[in-house]
Amino acid sequence: MARLYGILLVLGLLGVVGYACYSYYTSTQKRISILTSNNAKLQTAYDSTKVAFDTYQKNIKEEIDNFKAEIKKQQELNNELNINLNKVEENNKAIAKLLADTDIIKNSLADPQATEDKINEEVDLYFGAIDCATDDKCVQQGN
Repeated sequence: MARLYGILLVLGLLGVVGYACYSYYTSTQKRISILTSNNAKLQTAYDSTKVAFDTYQKNIKEEIDNFKAEIKKQQELNNELNINLNKVEENNKAIAKLLADTDIIKNSLADPQATEDKINEEVDLYFGAIDCATDDKCVQQGN
């Protein structure tokens, strides 16, 4: 009988160890399944985030390139404006010198009609130039 109890004890211990191994195996398989699923989700999230980031990075690079082109264009326009400003300043100096050398009162007293006609002609040219600069219907000749 002691043998029978020994065999039952060994079988009981083997059963407990077998059940523990089976339980450990099934819980490990569940954990592996969950981790595999989570890994797939993480990989999908990573791939979509990487695509979005690459697109964002490409758009930023394009915007930076466009910005650099705009800066270069603005610099060229500024240079052109500076050149035109220098020309206008030179023309203003020439006009100031001409006005300083011209005695309008003496010329008006000598030939008032010619002075009036010349002044009216220059005023018409001046306002015509303003009209041409601000309107699409330019009536000035030769401009």
